[in-house]
Amino acid sequence: MKYTLFISLFFLNLIHAQNLKVEYEYVNKQNLNEYSSESSSAFKNQAEEKLKKPQKQILYFNEGNTFYKNITAEGFVNEKERKKVDERTTNITKESFVIKPIKIFHKKNDPGFYQYQNFGDDEFYKYYTPKFSKVEYKDDVEQIEKYTCKLAEVTLDNGGLVKVWYAEEFPVSAGPYVYNSFPGLVLKVESANFIVYATKISNDGKAADFEAMNPKLKVLDQEKDGDKIQEIMKNASKVKETHTDIRL
Repeated sequence: MKYTLFISLFFLNLIHAQNLKVEYEYVNKQNLNEYSSESSSAFKNQAEEKLKKPQKQILYFNEGNTFYKNITAEGFVNEKERKKVDERTTNITKESFVIKPIKIFHKKNDPGFYQYQNFGDDEFYKYYTPKFSKVEYKDDVEQIEKYTCKLAEVTLDNGGLVKVWYAEEFPVSAGPYVYNSFPGLVLKVESANFIVYATKISNDGKAADFEAMNPKLKVLDQEKDGDKIQEIMKNASKVKETHTDIRL
């Protein structure tokens, strides 16, 4: 019995002492029409093919801090329309497919998150604290990557239901996006819009992989600076004279 206890304690210390790296695959469940009703059929078909492919995302955990990012797929640009203005000028309208980089930072003992935002020339971090209306811990279990995971059903403020599967075998509270407040490592998150699930868990993370926040960028609070954030997004959406962007 003492030998088993020693092995368990050693395992816990090992996880805490080294960089934890979790590789996930993200599957989008949303309809492309929700993003742009003005895009051409050819563009939508090509974009949907891109969206059907699972997207790789990675979580790094070190000493209570987490960094979550995606590996962006290559985008594309289509020519949508040509209009001849005069003998020398032709107006070309293009539509582009872009998967925005996801970079989410969580600092130890900080209730909120810092998410990198990029709208044209505006780069900043949006700080926000996730709000759940209700969290219910269920008796359901599921095997994910050989680990037994328990289910927590999370009700969002907007009424949406999210299923979160976490493994207590990993003594850390960490997971994709804002789902890191559970008694174990989150290996799967399922909502109406997406599914993200772990495909590999290791201590292969390196210090260089754990990206630091850029101290030169502003931090805007979602609640305090909500109007400013909306203004930046609105101004960025006006740039449609020569192209239409879809950013996921």
